[in-house]
Amino acid sequence: MTKNKLLSRSATISGVIVTVFFLLAFGPKIIGLTIENGINGVKKIGSELFNWYDTPSGFFLTYFIGYITIWINNFWGALIILFACLLVTLINIDNPGWVIFTLPAATVGVIYLILWNRTRRLKKQ
Repeated sequence: MTKNKLLSRSATISGVIVTVFFLLAFGPKIIGLTIENGINGVKKIGSELFNWYDTPSGFFLTYFIGYITIWINNFWGALIILFACLLVTLINIDNPGWVIFTLPAATVGVIYLILWNRTRRLKKQ
């Protein structure tokens, strides 16, 4: 197995694991707010998308958009994920609990960025 295939498989596996973890962590919150509060719950989720301090909804949505973009274009998807990790870390600098979410997401972003770089170099040869 070549290094590029190994990196591609490890990127896919780690990305799927982190995405499933995020879906299990944030999915019930989003569904619960919607069921409990109806349209007000949806409005609350909408407001949380822009208020990233101590609320995971905006980070989760941005990560998910980045992960979907990775399947189309590794470079832009990885940049979206890394930007979201950097932004949520800077906003929640006084809350070290965010490392639980940002470290796995940043790892996925970095692996896909490395994969994009290797693929680009192989195409040039």
